[in-house]
Amino acid sequence: MTLHIFRVTVRGQFDQLDPDVRAELLAEADQHDNLLAHFSPDGTFTYEPRLEAFSFRYEVRARGDDAAEHAVATGLDQAAAYLDARGITAKRLRATATDMADLWT
Repeated sequence: MTLHIFRVTVRGQFDQLDPDVRAELLAEADQHDNLLAHFSPDGTFTYEPRLEAFSFRYEVRARGDDAAEHAVATGLDQAAAYLDARGITAKRLRATATDMADLWT
């Protein structure tokens, strides 16, 4: 079975952030600039200091006929877990996956 390598982008919006979480995000904003983003298994979390929208970038490896769906689900699960662990409330989470092999065909 062929191994697929996906670049998964998860996007969402911040939603009614707790004041302490908002302060933490603002203090860390320069470490989460879009210019520092890259795709990796652990993901990269980026946002702008306006604290409106954010994105994650993941590299997900999957096999099988449903590899793309698996990659999207993995990205969404990882993003939700990260947000939950940090106490970041969000809405409108959505993901897209690009199979890197498709770039060569």
